[in-house]
Amino acid sequence: MQHLCRLSASAWLAACLILAGLLQPEPVLAQTAAPKVQSEYEAGWVNDALGMRHFSGLSCPNRLGDLTRTKVLAAARTRLAGCIYTSERGMQLVIRQHAPDTGRDEAKRFADAYQKAGYALLRLSGVAEQGITFRTGGTDERALLESFWHLKGRSSDYSLWISYNLPDHETVLEPAFQEITEQLARLR
Repeated sequence: MQHLCRLSASAWLAACLILAGLLQPEPVLAQTAAPKVQSEYEAGWVNDALGMRHFSGLSCPNRLGDLTRTKVLAAARTRLAGCIYTSERGMQLVIRQHAPDTGRDEAKRFADAYQKAGYALLRLSGVAEQGITFRTGGTDERALLESFWHLKGRSSDYSLWISYNLPDHETVLEPAFQEITEQLARLR
């Protein structure tokens, strides 16, 4: 009680209001605020008739075959824009646009990171043979694989990453890959 007598009238009133729960103390540090996350529109994306389009030229339709676009990605360093797609059967796919002549470095970075994590590089047939593929989990009957392809465009490089299960996605992997490469071929 003696300490309250030494407070100024305004400090005493603030202390009483805080104790009564009517006034919240101000946060001590500003670092408690969450970082601002850009919305799709702040990150350069606009709606078009069939999906989203980035100012860099990448177009991400709402649907690609049996895949549904779930998110668009902002630019970061040599990665200009990207889209995430999923299928009802659990396949996930990421398309990324890169600065010209940087796609090979992205592919190397992907391979190095997976090998450092202890995953073995696989040699498969079909479209997976054209990319870099690692087994990242699963069982003897059902393998979880991740494949990465570097694709060269007219004015940009592109990458395609697909997470899929074999044998579950064996018949849908190639059509998904073809759909994406046809979509990218239409870009200027």
